[in-house]
Amino acid sequence: MTEDWIEQFPDTLRLAARPLDIRKGQYIFRFGDEADAVYRVVEGEVCLTRFSPEGTEIVLHRAREGDFFAEASLFGTHYHCDAICTRPGRCLRLPAETLRHCLANDPGFAMEWIATLSRNLRRQRASQERLGLKSLRLRVIHYLVDRGKEGRVELDQPIIRWATELGASHEALYRTLAEMEREGILQRQGQTLTLMQRQPGSSI
Repeated sequence: MTEDWIEQFPDTLRLAARPLDIRKGQYIFRFGDEADAVYRVVEGEVCLTRFSPEGTEIVLHRAREGDFFAEASLFGTHYHCDAICTRPGRCLRLPAETLRHCLANDPGFAMEWIATLSRNLRRQRASQERLGLKSLRLRVIHYLVDRGKEGRVELDQPIIRWATELGASHEALYRTLAEMEREGILQRQGQTLTLMQRQPGSSI
């Protein structure tokens, strides 16, 4: 992503935006911090997570290049999750007060914002639907169908991070992938996973 992308912002927001270099493991904000900014990933990856009462980490959203995050807190007072960098890069920090002003006064920018929120919402709904599936195998299939092209996905994250996104341990995910390969349901070539076509009448 080039610096020209910033020029698409309204002047007020462009001047207020601040670049932020992020390193792996760095917290951008923590649960309960004052919600004073929204961010957009320029390069790298930021994971939004919370913990269940049992202490299990739950991935709410994985923001990659071009994605906004923390937009749900734009009209709130505090962040409702942790934001941690999982791949180093850069973010753009957008002050919440300035962003609210631009949305109220620039219809074109407001429409772009709505479109972005719609894409994020679709992705998050699919993620929640996936986590609601009891079988890890079905979660893998759901992911490949939802995120892939003709059932093919090239993973851009380690298996251990993908396992967290699927709500499972990496050991369980490795076992499930191996079983699916043996049964001819899945083909693996490095980081590329392909869901194989099944014959009519066969069960997964």
